[in-house]
Amino acid sequence: MFPVKKILWPSDASESANRALDVAIEVAKQFGAKLYGLEVVTEVPTLTDTGPPMSGLNIPRYEEELRQGAQEALEEMIKAKVPDDIEVETFIEMGKAADVIITFAKEKGIDLIVMATHGRSGLSHLFIGSVAENVIRHSPIPTLIIPEKSGKKN
Repeated sequence: MFPVKKILWPSDASESANRALDVAIEVAKQFGAKLYGLEVVTEVPTLTDTGPPMSGLNIPRYEEELRQGAQEALEEMIKAKVPDDIEVETFIEMGKAADVIITFAKEKGIDLIVMATHGRSGLSHLFIGSVAENVIRHSPIPTLIIPEKSGKKN
């Protein structure tokens, strides 16, 4: 097996991401790896000169509130699950999720990405796209995908 010293766990605060965190923790334990928690907040789209001016919305303040909420949710999830003997760092970034995940992983020297998929299909997948699929297709870093429904009965 290749050496795994840094694991990236991208989160969107969903139950699927929660299950992926369980797997990331197990892998981190086995390899003595550091865990990086990352949540990507989508930037608020702004109107260009062709549209009417937006009134009443302070976009920078709104984006900061989104970042703060994401940070709190990420830290809560990690505090509830990650044992004290696993080193973990959390990050909140803004942008298009797949692009940010790939760039972050390259910049931090990540060895393995452990992430969830939401199992979208049909039109939803066509229009929304799949972050997991884009990461798999475009990242040079090995990626372990945890399906939305494992089929495993507890």
